[in-house]
Amino acid sequence: MQEFMLFSQISPIRHDQVLQELAGVTAMQPVPICVQTLYYEQLRAEEAASQKKQPHNGSQKARQVQKLFRHIVNGEGQPWTVRTEDVPQAGVKDMISRPVDESAATHADLEKFREGGSWYKYITQSILLGHRFVHNNLVIRIARILTVPEGTGALEPLDAPLPNLDECRLLDMSGAYLCEVSVRVADPNNSMVTDAAKKELMEFKAIMDGAVDLKVPGNRLSMDPRAKNAS
Repeated sequence: MQEFMLFSQISPIRHDQVLQELAGVTAMQPVPICVQTLYYEQLRAEEAASQKKQPHNGSQKARQVQKLFRHIVNGEGQPWTVRTEDVPQAGVKDMISRPVDESAATHADLEKFREGGSWYKYITQSILLGHRFVHNNLVIRIARILTVPEGTGALEPLDAPLPNLDECRLLDMSGAYLCEVSVRVADPNNSMVTDAAKKELMEFKAIMDGAVDLKVPGNRLSMDPRAKNAS
């Protein structure tokens, strides 16, 4: 699966205004979201059969960082999803383009992520708190990233209680919101569908010009999912 993305930063003072503008463009009210993400360093490669479904850029020098995420609804954690991301493709200047894979985590998957195993090592976790819109094939998220209190999930993150949001802190202390607009294509080899997805993303960028400055992050390496860049 291929994912195309654009980003922007929204100041706290403009947050409500941007939500209203997006509600008008998308013809829907903002949907609250709360997403817990656990980050793991991959200690060993999957077997060949499983490796086929994972993004791969040919570099084995740095270990991948795998993500487990779940939505929190009404204070209850929903089922986990495994997410694998590759490095953004070079040569694509007007948007982020990268292979990704998401799949519902099975019991066998979760066992590999448990502490003491030989597959993954827990690094940290975060909470994404904000709102989501859907516009045709685009998903728009306006949210802030929260860091959890030190020691959260230290023994076994998968069994730990949900973090208390009142005890979490903003990753960006300025209070700014991250605006993320994404569209996915199941078969990146289908040029017709891929071109249509890119066009839809760029047309949305044009619609939002003057209200939200959607662009590619200045440092693409910050999106490198390999362990040497995880911090």
